[in-house]
Amino acid sequence: MRNLLIWLIGAGLAFQLSACSAPEQGPFNGTLRVGVLPDESENILLERYTPLLEFLTQETGHPCEIVIPDSYEELLQAFGEGQIDLAYFGGATFVKANTEYGAVPLIMRDVDARFTSDLVVAAEDLKTLKELQGKRFSFGSRLSTSGHLMPRHFLQVRYGVTPETYFHSVQYSGKHDLTAYLVRDGGVDAGVVNSEIIRKMFADGRLQPGDIRVIWTTPPYTDYVWAAHPQIPAVDREKIQQAFLQLSVDNPQHKAILANLGAAGFYPASIGDSSMLKQVMDGLGML
Repeated sequence: MRNLLIWLIGAGLAFQLSACSAPEQGPFNGTLRVGVLPDESENILLERYTPLLEFLTQETGHPCEIVIPDSYEELLQAFGEGQIDLAYFGGATFVKANTEYGAVPLIMRDVDARFTSDLVVAAEDLKTLKELQGKRFSFGSRLSTSGHLMPRHFLQVRYGVTPETYFHSVQYSGKHDLTAYLVRDGGVDAGVVNSEIIRKMFADGRLQPGDIRVIWTTPPYTDYVWAAHPQIPAVDREKIQQAFLQLSVDNPQHKAILANLGAAGFYPASIGDSSMLKQVMDGLGML
């Protein structure tokens, strides 16, 4: 695991939802260790989160150490071992963190209640799902909601497609941008990628028009959530929740931060937001 020490923010998080009651705790006085999903390259992640961390530093006054793990599984393991205090989880990793370690949901972006994934190809002759039968296919991470879980779910329930028998081969790239590059460069014939990341890759030039094409988009589902380790006191959870809630597109500084995060604002998260995902994961034997 690569721990990138960035003395920026701090912490305290919010929303009093927890699976069980906890004894009264004093305020958090240490460095808040913030883990983020390694869903893109390290440089992209630092560019995305640094403005947010600077803002949270101003609002909370707590230092923070940002942790970028090598995989979704490593993020979950580090959280479970108490090495991460605040984590940015995908829906699937949050469900596991909540079920296994009591992760407390805090905040979600406005877009996370209606998230989608794209099925992408590069070859001009591939235009439908039927034409992908017998082709090489890639998911992202096994624990990715948008790069694996929900696309797999919708392929099965809507089209009767079991990837391991429908496609010639199925692999896991580990990251959304790597899946897009695999499709572009001919490493696989098709793959599923977080729709937001595909849009960003075209917008910032990592993908050029014609590199890949979207031939199917999933129905919407609930995805990402910021969650706290249960060891963080409720008073401190509330501090960071309130900082997120203050972000407004009407403030030029805030607007830039929100743009980096692909959001127009945040709202409090709850356990109920992930109920559908938990049912899907139960059905797929992932819990």
